[in-house]
Amino acid sequence: MIKTLHVALFVVAFALPIPFGALAQGSSAAAEPPTQSELPNWLRRGLPGPGHEVLAPMIGTWRVQMSFYGTLGRSPDQPPLVTDDLISHRQWLAGGRYIEDIMEGTLDGAPVWRKGWLGYSIMDGRYEWVTIDPVNTTMMYFKGVPNSGDQRPIGMSGTFTDQGVAGEETVGKQVGMRTVIKIENNDRHIIELYFTRPGQQETLATRAVYTRLKA
Repeated sequence: MIKTLHVALFVVAFALPIPFGALAQGSSAAAEPPTQSELPNWLRRGLPGPGHEVLAPMIGTWRVQMSFYGTLGRSPDQPPLVTDDLISHRQWLAGGRYIEDIMEGTLDGAPVWRKGWLGYSIMDGRYEWVTIDPVNTTMMYFKGVPNSGDQRPIGMSGTFTDQGVAGEETVGKQVGMRTVIKIENNDRHIIELYFTRPGQQETLATRAVYTRLKA
């Protein structure tokens, strides 16, 4: 029981955030949010900042028109598969430190689902993006250049070991990938994914146009 309580207090202190000293002073102290100057330095450095504010227009519910070019086993020179039957739901997590993105719908009659987490690493000075889906068993990790700051458009890169989504010729090989986020305004933004196959030039893999759904 005591161990469980300690774990709960540890989680609460990170999520609110509230310094451990306030928790020890009783419920009245814990109910009053501390000022930044009252937080210990190690906790204050993890507070959301300007890099997170850049992402604020992406929160909400979106209709997504997505074009698939050089992915899903298709060659980059084939006509793209296009769907506008996708919906993306985004919300802040962990006190405004990360965005959770859940996208689902259909493509050519088949279900589409993807979940991702987007954030800004203050200590590294870069954006970071990780996704999972029911096609790959590999998590896709994207990171901006260290100390690139809250640049726009947002650019993040990574690599993955291909199972064939980029083509049979790249199965088992490392494929470079790059995500570019272009926030045009509060109601529209574009996310592009590029692949770089071994020994080839970078090509567009997907292009998604997000339009805000309003109540």
